[in-house]
Amino acid sequence: MCSRLLTICLTTTLLGSCSTTGSVPVVIDTACDWVKPIYLTEHDIDVLDKQTKRDILTHNRLLKSQCLVHK
Repeated sequence: MCSRLLTICLTTTLLGSCSTTGSVPVVIDTACDWVKPIYLTEHDIDVLDKQTKRDILTHNRLLKSQCLVHK
């Protein structure tokens, strides 16, 4: 008796979770809205170490490939 009641309750719960409200939410990707390229001055180039310059270049390349292509 108890297992039959449990089965009915689980079935009702599972069926109820499949219902929809009708509309599907729209997701707008805003990840690229706040990312900007990093520009260097001549002074920056002179004083920054090689790894920092590589990191900035990587950032700018990723920005170009991921964000600027889609606009």
